[in-house]
Amino acid sequence: MTTTCLRLRPYRYPSYVGHHSTRVPRTLGRERFPPIVAHIHHLPFPEEPMPPDYELQSYWNARFENEHHFEWLGDGSDTILPYVRSYLSKSRASGQSSPSHPSRLLHIGAGTSSLAERIRELYKDTYGHEANEEAIVHTDFAENLVARMQERESSLAKGSPGKGMLWLCVDIMQWGDVQGALASGGEDAQGVFDVVVDKSTSDAISCREDAVLTSKDRCLHPAFNEYLAAHKGQTINLAPVEILAVHLASLVHPGGLWVALTFSSNRFAFLSSPEATNPTMSPRASQYWLVEDIKTIDAPTGMEGSGYAPVVQHYVFLLRRKDSR
Repeated sequence: MTTTCLRLRPYRYPSYVGHHSTRVPRTLGRERFPPIVAHIHHLPFPEEPMPPDYELQSYWNARFENEHHFEWLGDGSDTILPYVRSYLSKSRASGQSSPSHPSRLLHIGAGTSSLAERIRELYKDTYGHEANEEAIVHTDFAENLVARMQERESSLAKGSPGKGMLWLCVDIMQWGDVQGALASGGEDAQGVFDVVVDKSTSDAISCREDAVLTSKDRCLHPAFNEYLAAHKGQTINLAPVEILAVHLASLVHPGGLWVALTFSSNRFAFLSSPEATNPTMSPRASQYWLVEDIKTIDAPTGMEGSGYAPVVQHYVFLLRRKDSR
């Protein structure tokens, strides 16, 4: 009889990752008990496939060929939408938005979640059925998914003005892509959106390696270009999620809200690190974003009622766009 030691399966649901980590472990899915266990059993460990590369466009294109619905960290109804609803309601009550000009929302890494449809319903609840749905922009960098969703929205809209949410194929980590698709008005544009919705997309982006930016890199964010031009020969070293934050800052109005659901309590630790407040350092996301609140949520584990159910928590970060450019 062949016996193998228990190992962690390649995860599909980030809540099972230790919630104090800031990056998705690249070894997840191939971890095993300590070697002593193998020695006791005198058994080999058959190789398993590497864990998915969540940061790669090729992974998502392949996945979305057959996947039409999957939820990461839930559907967002009880975690993300209450804060979006509050923002929209206040915006309408103050006269800053209306059914014809509702608050503009950017949903990054929308994927196949039903959250996109829940956002449409929320806009109808807030602004009525005459709400301009084109104020809702969903992005993903999987071309096949975006093409499918664009066709679906076109069919639903049936040519009616203001009907049909927008779907755009954008790599949010590439400033040239962001600028061309989202930052209307050129590289100095600011404040295209009022709200950003991020359901575990920052978790996937955290899988990337830290970036070393140089003056030789093309299509960098203007803040990075300006710094590198003034500091010849220097580089900028940043974690990928911090680059994401800098990119989003150029798309969001001062006072705008970024609602991020993540499995890591330290996902945005860079906003409060000592380096973040050092004025001599290179451009940092803390110049643009303030952590207004962090909500801790007990997440379902599928083992409720069992004495062995692990404690799993997710976190909703409410990030407020500062007035600085």
